[in-house]
Amino acid sequence: MKVPYVAHILAMVVMVTPGLHHRRNETNQLNEMPCSLMDYAMRSQCLQVEQELICKGGITREWLNGIRLDIFHLRMMEWPGLCINAGKIQHFFPELRTLELINSSTLRFFKGHFGATSKIEKVVIHGCPSLWEVPSVLIDRMPELRILDLRGNGIRHMKDSLLSKPPKLQQVHLSGNQWDCSDGGLDWLAMKEDNSTVKKRITDYKILTCHQKLYRGKPLHVIMDIIRTMHLTCPRPCECEMTHVVSDTAGLIIPLITVNCSGRKLDSPPLALPPSVTTLRLEDNKISSIRSIVQNPQYKKLADLYLDNNSIPTVKELEGSEWFTTFRVLSLKGNMLKQIPVYAFDKAFQVNNNIMHVYLGHNPWRCDCHFIPRFQGLLLKYKRVIGDLPDIRCSKSNDKKTSLVQISTMPLGNVCSSEMEMPISTINIVNLVLLGLILLVLGRFLYDWRNFKTTGKLPWLSSILP
Repeated sequence: MKVPYVAHILAMVVMVTPGLHHRRNETNQLNEMPCSLMDYAMRSQCLQVEQELICKGGITREWLNGIRLDIFHLRMMEWPGLCINAGKIQHFFPELRTLELINSSTLRFFKGHFGATSKIEKVVIHGCPSLWEVPSVLIDRMPELRILDLRGNGIRHMKDSLLSKPPKLQQVHLSGNQWDCSDGGLDWLAMKEDNSTVKKRITDYKILTCHQKLYRGKPLHVIMDIIRTMHLTCPRPCECEMTHVVSDTAGLIIPLITVNCSGRKLDSPPLALPPSVTTLRLEDNKISSIRSIVQNPQYKKLADLYLDNNSIPTVKELEGSEWFTTFRVLSLKGNMLKQIPVYAFDKAFQVNNNIMHVYLGHNPWRCDCHFIPRFQGLLLKYKRVIGDLPDIRCSKSNDKKTSLVQISTMPLGNVCSSEMEMPISTINIVNLVLLGLILLVLGRFLYDWRNFKTTGKLPWLSSILP
């Protein structure tokens, strides 16, 4: 699989984090705000120790009156503003080798960037819980940057270029942040090989954890491996999404994956699915048979199956299938179903402890005395799980008693005559004949026994036997 294609698929299938776009708009608004190093000069304190300058609460005015070539290390503590102008820092302190931003609880974004003449080799940003993202443009032109330490902040998102563009970057520390393992966070890491330059630069990659609700507390490297496997095995032209993860009793992380193949003009379901798929959406295609679903071993653990608006005329393949006794959701709305094997559905529903919803509406159901009484009984018996009873109606016809009538509430007299409201099947006819023969034999036996007691004569059959 080519990387550009994977990147395109990745962009389409990752789940959008609630509030992300709002946060981006907020960041854009903040970028329009003025951001001057002079804003907090009056309330700040600075101390020079040889070639190191330590400032608290801002930078005093004396250090911003001209270019200082004698400062190699700058530590800025408890910066009180929302932003810091990186370009101005480089302008006033062009000989910097180390820059530290420590315990700045209000810092949220950066203005400008460090340019190609920067001599900074190490950037440290610690204790900034409001810092949501470090833009790649901030450091991607720094020719001498070797160490980037971003531990212990509120960072959620990061672009690939932040770690890949600085030519001499060797070590990146990222732990202690609130990493979003999905949309725009570190999900691009999923498609990086383990021996890639970027992954090698992240010294604490194996101890990073995901923060957002979907994967909260889960090891980031495990989530990245799952995402990578999911995208590499996602069947074309479908889209795949990891909707949740759970842990088993042994602590093993199990992903819950949805494969969305809706509206892809498919005439058959995909042959292969990613591991741990729980939901498959096949709505609005041209599928005419579910045989391959029932017989394919990869579908055994599938919990939710949506087949709405296809051309399926029968589901007899479900009878006796293992999947039919374990599924959670089955949606067959808008197909060509006229009848179903009622006995098989009843039997499967009785033993299926996982079943939540079944949808059968908008099909052209056959409404006659042979099928409807049993079908109606099934619908009423399991109305707790049949999610669209009002939409399960007889097919359109010239018979006003049945045409488009809701089956679950239809009087059986509409389809069965008053003389025979319930259909008599062939097996019932055989049973009635056998019952008649048994009664005949029993009656003859009682007659012969009474006759023998009163007259002493043996039955005619006994008298002729040798």
